[in-house]
Amino acid sequence: MPARKGTAARPRDPVPGLVDSLLKGDKRAAGKLISLIEDDEPEATEAVARIHPHTGRAHVVGFTGPPGVGKSSLINRLVRTLRGRERKVGVVAVDPTSPYTGGAVLGDRIRMADTGVDPGVFIRSMATRGHAGGLALATFDAVRVLDALGMDLVLVETVGAGQSEVEIATRAHSTVVVEMPMTGDAVQTMKAGILEIGDVYVVNKVDLGNADVLVANLKFQLEARDGWTPPIIRTAAIEGRGIDELADALMRHAAFLDETGLRKKREIARARLEILENAQRLLAREVEAGSASGRDFERMAEDVASRRLDPNAAARKLLPTSSRKSS
Repeated sequence: MPARKGTAARPRDPVPGLVDSLLKGDKRAAGKLISLIEDDEPEATEAVARIHPHTGRAHVVGFTGPPGVGKSSLINRLVRTLRGRERKVGVVAVDPTSPYTGGAVLGDRIRMADTGVDPGVFIRSMATRGHAGGLALATFDAVRVLDALGMDLVLVETVGAGQSEVEIATRAHSTVVVEMPMTGDAVQTMKAGILEIGDVYVVNKVDLGNADVLVANLKFQLEARDGWTPPIIRTAAIEGRGIDELADALMRHAAFLDETGLRKKREIARARLEILENAQRLLAREVEAGSASGRDFERMAEDVASRRLDPNAAARKLLPTSSRKSS
């Protein structure tokens, strides 16, 4: 947005200075860097490149589950518990996009006002901006910022819609699936795949009753994966019940990943996804920018529409020569 008449546009802080401040624990620098990333500013690429070598220390925990199960309240209580154990905690809460502003519908202060003032806590809401998976495209670059800031754990809360369950499981070190007591056959009403991606399962709002059916069905359905049997934790987040047990389960899973070497495997799997995503994004930008590839793209689109070329052949023509030969 251009500056108002008679006023000068406020200059941005240089990226190297922001990153230096971030590495010294400056929360304001973290906020500015996340804004650059979320707004896809030109400086974002440099920022991520400078931050990346200083990451890899934080344990990333994804929280998913249907809207209304109390994920925010649960995270709020968990942050307090982890702070009591002298752990620094970052939170990235992915919210539905506001149809009016394009920003997150729920703000940081509304979600977790009481924990947000703690100097050992950093909370940021991010908008999905229409991303079908329920995660903002910049979510895990924001996680890198909080990792470099010195957070011991970074908790990522998804929207809990679409394919967010599967997506968070491919990105986080530990995935927490949150459900609440339901009537009827509780497990059968869950989305397909939900029983395969959790490292820890939480049955929240047990104070409402009828939790035994859900817990029993989960125990019957869940199986060990890679030597880890997902625990089922009963919680009542508003009352603070079961939060210590949840924190213990997450610490056990973190230790399990380190002891078995699975942490490294998950890091490599996430790196593969991120490389492919960035390659797709860069190709799309080049096409949209009106470059030679962009002009070729338009011609090929006409050829595909006219049935002179099939979509697969057209896509291969956009790739580098070496990729075309290997495909």
